[in-house]
Amino acid sequence: MEDINYSDLFGITPNRKLVQKNMLLVASPLLEDVCFTRSVVYLATLEHGDNIMGFVQNKPYPFTLDSVSDTFKNFKNIPVYCGGPVEPDRLFFLHALGNIIPDSQYIGNGISIGGDIVSLLAYLSAGNKTEGYVKFFLGYSGWSASQLLREIKEESWGVTDLYGDGILYSKENEKMWRNYTRRLGDGYSAWLRVPPMPEFN
Repeated sequence: MEDINYSDLFGITPNRKLVQKNMLLVASPLLEDVCFTRSVVYLATLEHGDNIMGFVQNKPYPFTLDSVSDTFKNFKNIPVYCGGPVEPDRLFFLHALGNIIPDSQYIGNGISIGGDIVSLLAYLSAGNKTEGYVKFFLGYSGWSASQLLREIKEESWGVTDLYGDGILYSKENEKMWRNYTRRLGDGYSAWLRVPPMPEFN
């Protein structure tokens, strides 16, 4: 089957932003992968050799953190998101807790990834707020640098800056995608006119 050139199909005018950690990928409305359909992906790291790691921000699972592991059995009502198709049984977390969670890796905009699990459990056990401070994911999204650059060139993804730490808050899934599509710039306005395809959600 012939590859679709999304720029020809939609009349896209790419913003040509460079891919860097602490930025966002916004999916073309025609991406059919169940995990990536109308997704917003936060790029957490580009340091692992030639590989890029990110986490889908707007695909919550229909279960909560207490269902994931006995380690978290006492923490009900904390959402868990599909981070991506790689290692879907492994739990990851992003947070804005700084030195409260030692051994975490700072990304940018006040956001870090991972860190000491005992400190995280202590934070949760104290009844501290999680909304806006900690976000949990099963799995991650991964590409080689060449693969992602090719997909961006094909207009499967748009690239935009992250504003503040807003991704750590729960948001309506479609609303998040539409908000960040607008931030891609006027060149991507055609994406907003494509109706959702329920079979891909």
